[in-house]
Amino acid sequence: MYVSAYGGSPGSDRNSRGRFEWHSLDAVIEVVSRSSRDNDFAKKFRLYAECGIPVYVTVDPEDAVCTVHQQPERTGGYKDAEDVAFGGDLVLPLSDDRKIVISTDEFPKAGELG
Repeated sequence: MYVSAYGGSPGSDRNSRGRFEWHSLDAVIEVVSRSSRDNDFAKKFRLYAECGIPVYVTVDPEDAVCTVHQQPERTGGYKDAEDVAFGGDLVLPLSDDRKIVISTDEFPKAGELG
């Protein structure tokens, strides 16, 4: 999931291929699966930081925790990380000083999915 506080007209923050421009994104949220753990926790973590994505959130059903990474470093990492156990509230700061609050009360843990 991509989150943007961008106030342009619909689609104006996308490039000619229909993809979002990195500079218009406020956050990226990834639900981590068993098959994508290395990709989400290592490769995308570095990539999103290098691109300057302000907030990267991983939702991990295996460990029943979300991690909110903030303050990207161009060298490929984030300075701050906060863990939020399933049942707590995720708070995502937007570039326009608003915040999105997402309740994780009903996030399914691994093994609870149909």
